[in-house]
Amino acid sequence: MKGQPLANALIIEVFAGTSRVTASLRHFGMFSCFGVDHMRSANVAAPISIADLTTAEGVKLLYSWLANPAVVGVFLAPPCGTASRARTIPLRGKRKAPEPLRDDLNPNGLKHLRWIDKVKISKSNKLYDLTADLVNYAHKHGLLICVENPQFSLFWATSFWLRVSHKVMYIVFHSCQYGSRRQKKTMLAHNHHTFSELNLRCPGESKTHSHAK
Repeated sequence: MKGQPLANALIIEVFAGTSRVTASLRHFGMFSCFGVDHMRSANVAAPISIADLTTAEGVKLLYSWLANPAVVGVFLAPPCGTASRARTIPLRGKRKAPEPLRDDLNPNGLKHLRWIDKVKISKSNKLYDLTADLVNYAHKHGLLICVENPQFSLFWATSFWLRVSHKVMYIVFHSCQYGSRRQKKTMLAHNHHTFSELNLRCPGESKTHSHAK
């Protein structure tokens, strides 16, 4: 891609959700970028290509897109629902909190889960395994790679991530410094020093800066 226009470069946003990263990239002139997810959200912000990445067919399709010589990088935000520590926080009122599906001793999944929860863990672990494979793929092919999850997500402790954790660098920032209403600490694992600039921390609440509960 050296010497070619920025508009020709392609970054694929995997587990794109509403595809906001893709929307930002296209805003800065990378018009070929697109997101990948298993469904198209109603409030999607940029083009989404559909692929179920828990299936061999979906993974094969993703790698066919990655083989495009215009691809320069991959951004991933693997789903953290089953790995969230928020599952251990009691809810107010009569609402029942979702039960933890992982813990520090069992980051790949607790034993003796209900059948439906085992299915959730199995699907999530397939995506975590794929994430690690994509880090290796980017490392082998000289692509940019960036993986996003909450700092304290149990995703970072799974055997899948530990397989590649030494191949990347890390930064942490407060999401409220980038438009969120909450002070969530977000971690990025990446392979380029430029990402280290995305490290804004919250200075604290004030008359002009407040957080949602």
